[in-house]
Amino acid sequence: MPVALMESIAPLIALFGLGTFTLIGMKMWLKARTDRLSSPDRGEVERLSDAVENLRDQVQLLREDFGELHERVDFAERLLARARAHEAGSEPPERP
Repeated sequence: MPVALMESIAPLIALFGLGTFTLIGMKMWLKARTDRLSSPDRGEVERLSDAVENLRDQVQLLREDFGELHERVDFAERLLARARAHEAGSEPPERP
């Protein structure tokens, strides 16, 4: 093989090797960065878990309040129905 050809190919081989190692290093760096960014830290997970638990407690309280209000409306409707029935003379008034 002529020396001139070897002198021109050697830098190309070195450049190819350097480029390959650079690309592999960049790929590893990007993978580590995306893994770090995509996985939340423990503090964030715990904060979100606490927020979800607080929201569940608030929803439970709202359900209890809604049930109590439903009972009150039902009671008021029964009282009004008895009063209307008494005014119409169909049945005697009863005490709730």
